[in-house]
Amino acid sequence: MRNDVIHVRVSDELKANVESILNDLGITLSYAVNMYLKQIESKRGIPFDVVLPNEEKAKDIEMLAKAINLTGGKEVSKYANRIIGLYAQDLIDYETAVFALGRNL
Repeated sequence: MRNDVIHVRVSDELKANVESILNDLGITLSYAVNMYLKQIESKRGIPFDVVLPNEEKAKDIEMLAKAINLTGGKEVSKYANRIIGLYAQDLIDYETAVFALGRNL
């Protein structure tokens, strides 16, 4: 079995953070990369979604960003953070998020 070497450039901070997590899991970075490559082979593609938002979603995100900017940079409430999080996870739609934020600002 031949062992090829792959060189990948990442930041020192990212590498250290990832190695710490993997160490807690009991696996090496090399083993994790091999797992990732096996998943690509098995799925015949990236094993998670890598997509750009569709045009409508991009517009909604921009509108939500404008709504968030209405806070004027001040600290927002836990409630507002929760609403933003729900929208970011696509659990509520744009109109619901703006309505909920408008009630709380």
